[in-house]
Formats: sequence, structure tokens, C-alpha cells
Amino acid sequence: LKLHSFKRLPGVASRAGGIAQAMLAVAWREISGLVLRATDEDYPPLVHFPHAVISVARYREWRAREGQPDQWLFDLVVSFFSHSQGGGAASVSLLTGRTPISYPARWDYTHFHVAAYVASYWCPGDLVYRALATPRNPLRLFCQAFDAMDGVTTACGLIDKCLDQHPHNRLLPIMTSIVLYNAGSVFRWMDARCRGKQAKTFLAEPGSSVARAAVLAVLYTYFGRVLRGGKFRKKVLVIISVLEIALEVLEDAFNFDAFAALGGPLCKLLASMQHHRHALNDAPRGGDAGGATSEVPRPSLRRMEGGVRR
Repeated sequence: LKLHSFKRLPGVASRAGGIAQAMLAVAWREISGLVLRATDEDYPPLVHFPHAVISVARYREWRAREGQPDQWLFDLVVSFFSHSQGGGAASVSLLTGRTPISYPARWDYTHFHVAAYVASYWCPGDLVYRALATPRNPLRLFCQAFDAMDGVTTACGLIDKCLDQHPHNRLLPIMTSIVLYNAGSVFRWMDARCRGKQAKTFLAEPGSSVARAAVLAVLYTYFGRVLRGGKFRKKVLVIISVLEIALEVLEDAFNFDAFAALGGPLCKLLASMQHHRHALNDAPRGGDAGGATSEVPRPSLRRMEGGVRR
């Protein structure tokens, strides 16, 4: 009996391997379809709602760190722009000229955000927020995965619009991606300044989010749209999206920032170069034989203001 059982093991292993391969193929097909739909067609609820829920939970966590009390109307409105849809509103505004304040006019944005607020603040026993605030909680990782999908597919969809509508502006895809990933911090900055707190925007202190946005924009633009005229666009889009989703889930689970190692040294290098440039500009310049220096008067910016075209 034992010998007969051992003879059957290769067949069992082969069937198990075939089933696993088929399941992986189905999973890849479903993920690919969802990525393409979220980028090219609409905003799937399966992507939208988990993103909205974890965004409101992050807002609540941020307000607690700031020592601010719960204020239901303030929290409902500000969380929409500071953590949930502020980046999308600002980046779309950059392309269309629409004011970001008009973004809640879409019914799905408003309804999903209100539902996410209710789930994060008013769930019985505070179960949803407690789960999302717990590292490596399955619900948190699930929402984080779709939050990452929301970010990368939105970025790629906006890059497509940049290249289609403004094909001669080579920097616009990078600019739009950076705005998408960082505009929410501007709303947080405004909140801090209204409370009299010293704060800086990502423009003054660019961090890893700037590096992440720029890298994603460059990779997708070149491999997805430029290389062979965009022949491999869909494959590149799915691969970049899956890799970014996996990376963000791992970052959240193990508490590290993969782009900090790239963004930090680069920002320090640029700051150092700027410091040396200012030092060279401020250095005394050669004068006459007696050693006197001669300064060339520079026109005041206040005087020049009248000649600036606006």
C-alpha cells in the first residue's frame, strides 16, 4: 500500500501544480482587467471604496497626532481634500483648469467619501478604524493594496492625457504625477498654518513622495508610451501597477520607505549645490589695485514687478 501511494505522488503533485497555475492565471487576468479599467475607463467601486476608507482612517490618525479634537463637519470636508481626493483634484485641475473645489460635484466621490467617513468614525465598537490602525491587519493590507492601485492607475491615466493633449510638454507628465502624490500635503499645510503652526509644503521640503511620483512617471512614459510607439503599453501598465501595489503593501507591513533612500540623498545633493551657488554669488568680486571691490547694483524685484507680464 505504501509503495502504491508513493507511485501516485508525482501525479498528485502535477495536478496540484496545474490547479495552482490555473488559479494564478485567473488572478492575473482579473487584476490586469481591473488595472486597465481603472486607468482607461472609470473608477471601479472595488478600487474607490477601500482607498476612501483607508484615506479617512489616515486623516483621523493624523488629527490625533496633531492633538486636534473630532469635529464632524470639519473632518468630513477636510479629509476629502487632505487625504482622499486632494491629489486627484489638483492634478485634474492642472490639466483642465477646473477649480479643485468643484471635485465633490461627482456623485460617486461624494457618496463613497461619506460612506468611508461613517465607517471610519461611527462603526460600532470602532472596529473599522481599529483594524486599519493595526499594522499588518488583513483589512488594512487589503485597503492598502487598492489604495496603491488607485494611485498608480490614476497617475498613468493622467500621464496618458498629458501626452495626448500636450505632446510637446515633455515635463508635464512628471509634474502632474508629483502633484497627484503630493497635493494633499498642501491642504494639510493650510490647516497647520490656520492653527498657527509652523509647517512647510513639499515644494520647500520635497520627500520620498516626489521621488516616487517622478520615477513612476518616467518609467511609464518611456516604456509604456515612447518605446516602440506604445506597442507594449498595456503590459507595461499592468506590470508597473502590480509591482507598485506589492511594494506599497510591503512598505506598510514592514514600516519602511523604499523611495526615501532615493529622494533623501538627491534632495540633499540639490540643496548642497544651491548652497554653494549662493556662496559663489555672495563672494566678493575683484576690484582695483588697492583691493577695493566693485559691486554691480542689481535692480530691485519690487521695481521690476511692474514690467512682469501676468
